[in-house]
Amino acid sequence: MTPQEELEARLISMDRLRELSDQVGVESCRRFVSNFTSMWEGRFTRLHQAVQGRDFDAAMDVVLSIKISSHMAGAERLSALGAAAQDLVARRDVRGLDEMVTAVRACGAETMAYLNESDLFSAA
Repeated sequence: MTPQEELEARLISMDRLRELSDQVGVESCRRFVSNFTSMWEGRFTRLHQAVQGRDFDAAMDVVLSIKISSHMAGAERLSALGAAAQDLVARRDVRGLDEMVTAVRACGAETMAYLNESDLFSAA
């Protein structure tokens, strides 16, 4: 995905949530999304601390976690940011990572608010 595509990625892919729901059932999908949102603050805190501490191994662990779990939860924009962050960690781009943390914080807050909407699964 190009940087422009990452910025334009949809916040949530309802198609991905439908796919997950079809694969594991509606209740399991709800639980997964609920767990995903409840784990967000911890993931973000780990990312922030790893970047601040310039711990690139820990940063890689958490960006992979964010990228993969976000993809599974249909959080396309957050997953794309995780992929971009993965590249920045691999290049040890400190300035880029500092900026990325700000973008991930904002996108994460918007994503979690959306996923916590009570009628989300009536649309899936």
